[in-house]
Amino acid sequence: MKRWHVVVAVLFFVLNSACSKKDGPAPDKEEQWDYSAEAYLKDSTLYYTKLLSLWQNYIDPRNINDILDSNKVRAITKNFEDSESVLDYLIGQTPTGVNNQPIDRFSFIDREDAVSDEIQNARVTGFGLSVIYLLPSANATNADLYVKLVDRNSAADLAGLKRGDKILSINGNTNIDYNSQRAKNFADVLNALYSNTITLKWQTPSNEIIEKTLTSTRYNYNPINAAKIFTLDNSNKVGYIAFSSFVSIVDRNGPTALFSDFEQIFNTFEQQQVKDLIIDLRYNGGGDVQTAEYLANRVAPASATGKRMYSYKLNTIVQEELGEYFPAVNFIKRGNLELNKVYFLVTSSTASASELLINSLAPYMDVQIIGSENTYGKPVGFWGTPLKHKNKELTLYVTSFQMFNANNFGDYFAGLQPNKLANESFSKQLGDETEGFIAEALNHIRYGSYSSASKVGARSTDKTTYKLEHQALDIHSKGMFKMHKRSPKL
Repeated sequence: MKRWHVVVAVLFFVLNSACSKKDGPAPDKEEQWDYSAEAYLKDSTLYYTKLLSLWQNYIDPRNINDILDSNKVRAITKNFEDSESVLDYLIGQTPTGVNNQPIDRFSFIDREDAVSDEIQNARVTGFGLSVIYLLPSANATNADLYVKLVDRNSAADLAGLKRGDKILSINGNTNIDYNSQRAKNFADVLNALYSNTITLKWQTPSNEIIEKTLTSTRYNYNPINAAKIFTLDNSNKVGYIAFSSFVSIVDRNGPTALFSDFEQIFNTFEQQQVKDLIIDLRYNGGGDVQTAEYLANRVAPASATGKRMYSYKLNTIVQEELGEYFPAVNFIKRGNLELNKVYFLVTSSTASASELLINSLAPYMDVQIIGSENTYGKPVGFWGTPLKHKNKELTLYVTSFQMFNANNFGDYFAGLQPNKLANESFSKQLGDETEGFIAEALNHIRYGSYSSASKVGARSTDKTTYKLEHQALDIHSKGMFKMHKRSPKL
């Protein structure tokens, strides 16, 4: 993949030439030229967004050659405070998509290098805690704060916090209910979750009250939440795996620990002659495309080998300059697992590489989707473009490619629709066969049909069935990343 770096280096050289006062066209008014680091990062953000965006023709400057003129670039970027504001302006010009919002709701800037650390290095800094507001009943007008998910190896995990625990106070503040925090735009909760230390008091489902102080740490992130085999009454065996991110399965040294974990799990499924598989992606916002490819090859039937998994759509310039690095991908069956059906458990947090996995398998096998709502709707992806000037740097992720399955379907910006709408049981751990989504899948495997009750009618007395979620409280981002270096074949 050496040429990729050469191409990027050339583009970066062109950018410096285009956006530098010294080397580019002279500014009209010398005294007004901003030489600050952020000014040049704003120029770079415009340059690369225009150059790489899937919706290139819709964003400024309309004549792409104008990005080589520093005066024309600066005429746009000078009106914005920072690079994020420039990016927001540009993606606001993309065509109208879901809910009459710009179709590009995906491009973003990372100044902390958090994405690379999580996806490529499987390292995360924080408490490892994801929370959710839940209504105590269908008619309730206020909601309490609960634990939705805890990362393995994190401070929250070591403290004993579990899914379904009710948070009673944060740093001694008991006014953390939905209505109280909504009035503050959830500032108390968000500030605490992103601080260095946090004192939590919580109540377990068995009514035990616990209070502990957690310290934010950088921990090894293992996205696999649960893996097991259910044995049904007729002795049929059903595999189950839940994971919350498509972390890279290779690094510069070769296969990672996650690759070994996946191999062990799927080898066990084969040895136990699993014929149906439940893949729980309800909180999986995406990650490395290669990890999705690996899992698709594990799950797909042997008959799919040599046939199309997915293909890319790029803008004209990226296709001409970098198209060879985005070839169509075909299936190469891995292992001997031959399934009757695969069930995907989803929510609106299921995005990107998760959706790619589902969509790629759909033309070749019986794919069933169970969830509380459509998936997020992100059939597109990006790679990181590092930008630096003086003492400032950032990584720009511009939506640059769209992916289509063998049936040429890839326009699911409104999300993939479940075959069965069901309620999630937040008081149940992932992997519990009585949990709402899992129970529906097992019911379909047993009887060949889903429960007759509607999503609303199926609601139980479980108070955590009724959710009222504030998405900003989620700790993992939605994304699909194509890494610059081609990883070793596994």
